[in-house]
Order: sequence, then C-alpha cells, then structure tokens
Amino acid sequence: MLLLLPWLLITTAAALTNHAPMRVLETPTLDEIDACATTMCGGFWKTSQLAPAQIAALHKTQSDDFRTRFAGKRRMRGALLALLDDEGVAAMASLELGLIDVVTRTVLPRDDAERKFIKRIERLTPRDRNALLREPVQDMCAALFDGNVRVVPLVSNVAVRPAARRRGLGRHAMRACADLAVAWDYDEVVLEVEAANHAACALYEALGFQELWRDTRSALAIEPAVEEGPPLRRRPDVEHVCMWRGELN
Repeated sequence: MLLLLPWLLITTAAALTNHAPMRVLETPTLDEIDACATTMCGGFWKTSQLAPAQIAALHKTQSDDFRTRFAGKRRMRGALLALLDDEGVAAMASLELGLIDVVTRTVLPRDDAERKFIKRIERLTPRDRNALLREPVQDMCAALFDGNVRVVPLVSNVAVRPAARRRGLGRHAMRACADLAVAWDYDEVVLEVEAANHAACALYEALGFQELWRDTRSALAIEPAVEEGPPLRRRPDVEHVCMWRGELN
C-alpha cells in the first residue's frame, strides 16, 4: 500500500498566475499532435546535432507514437497537455492511466497493461464481464488483479521548448498534470525518470515526489550516426527511478 505524502509546492501562486492554463487534449487533432511532437524533438530529445532529414524522421516517429496513444482507440484514459503560443507548443506533458505491480515493483508498459486487462476480462462469463465493464477502472482493476496491480495516473513526455526555458514552465506542466489527475478522481500521480537525469530528478523531488523504487532496463537515446530511420539507439542497463506524489486535493 502506497503511503500518501504532503504536496510540497515550491512554486508561488503569483508565479503560476503568470502562465496561461495548459490545454488538456484528450482528443487531440493531428495538427496539435504534430506541434507537441515538435516540442518533444527540441525540448526532450535535443536535436541540435541532427541533420534536417534526421529531425524529420524523429518527428514522424514521435508524432506516430502520440497518435497511437492519444488519438487512436484506447482502453485506458489519457491526454496530452500543452501550453500553446504563437510559435506552437511552449511546454507540454502527458497523463495516462496505467498499471503498477506493487509486488514486482514495476510500471507495466502500456501495451502489456492493456493485454493483461483483456486476458483477465476474457476469462469472465459474459454476464460478469458486462457488469464489470460498467464499473470504474479502479474497481475493475481491484476485481481482476486481487489488489496486486493498481491503476494510477502516469506522467510522461514533460518537455519545454528550448527558447521558453527558465520561465517555470516545467513546474507549470507538472501542476497541470496534478490538476488533471484530480479531475479524473485520483489523488496521486506516478512517473519514471532516468536516474542520470539529475536536473529532472531534482525538480520532481522539489515538487514533493518520493522515490518508490529503482530498476534497470533499456532506454532510447539520440544517435546522430544513425542515417536511416529515426536517429535513435537503445541503450542497455539504464537505471530508472519510479517516483510518486500523493494528496493532490
């Protein structure tokens, strides 16, 4: 059972009022998806060393991923959050309902989470299945997984356009994710970050996130030497930190 911690808000209310509200895009248009993909390419992937053709390939890969996750048919709720300005998306993040296994201490990948749900639901009789599908997703999860797997809002894709940095937009995006989680009737959020990303870890800790566990797995990184397709390579044995924050109300 996860313990709730106080929300430690270090950004002042006055500072937050200087930013326009972030738009919640639960059914984003293709133009909105492409604008978010552009911000991810420049603000998260750091494409300064890439050729234009490589940036275009990376943008397509990121855009396709967002379309699958947020514009296509999905079984678990999700949304892109974007702060729009005249140049596109100044800051963004995403929030998706996902599953964490409290026994193995892992965040289940989105595809694995959906497969597990489908597999468990298919075992039920048609009558029990229809009754369960009318229940809130938290109750469905409790019934299907005996309390070992929990549904939580997962924060990811936090990015700020390079020219818009040092204005508190990263904190603004995180606050917007917390507000959206509350709107979805949750009082907690979870995220994963590479342990070597010290700046991001420090930001999340300052915002009241607590480390839950660490695990080691592969992760993608920019690779300028890749000339065909997206300029990415998979790095093995990358340490990740799972972090949690509760009591959002």
